[in-house]
Amino acid sequence: MRRGIPCLVAGFCLTFLTGLTALAGPILDKSNAARLMVPVWSLTGECYPIDFDGVDIEWYSGRGVYQLTVTGVKQYMNMDVSLSHEAYSGRPAYWRTLVIGCVKNGLVLPLAAPYYLTMNLDQFVGSKGVEIVGASRRVRRDVPKS
Repeated sequence: MRRGIPCLVAGFCLTFLTGLTALAGPILDKSNAARLMVPVWSLTGECYPIDFDGVDIEWYSGRGVYQLTVTGVKQYMNMDVSLSHEAYSGRPAYWRTLVIGCVKNGLVLPLAAPYYLTMNLDQFVGSKGVEIVGASRRVRRDVPKS
């Protein structure tokens, strides 16, 4: 009887972990984009480019700079969305910025939620403008000369 309960608990845990492994796999499936694998459960977390809906550049009179706004819908409620800028040795015509979504440790919450990112274009702007890159498309926007 003393061995029966620990064996039962160990068997239950093994079955549970096997079930989680079976759930892991490609959640995001787009034919025109590169195949991205997002596990349902991960100890390290995953970061990858995500899609965006809108890109807007407006003049922000408070600080005297242009302001970039990127909007869209993230697939998971607990996903952190950020903008990642490429590094250049000089100033390119269009400064490339990636929209990145990161899923933290633990289970993902597969509920769609909107995101809204804003940043000043005082450092990461090319001689002509910016290029925003997502999972399936890229958009170039010119910044008017101030």
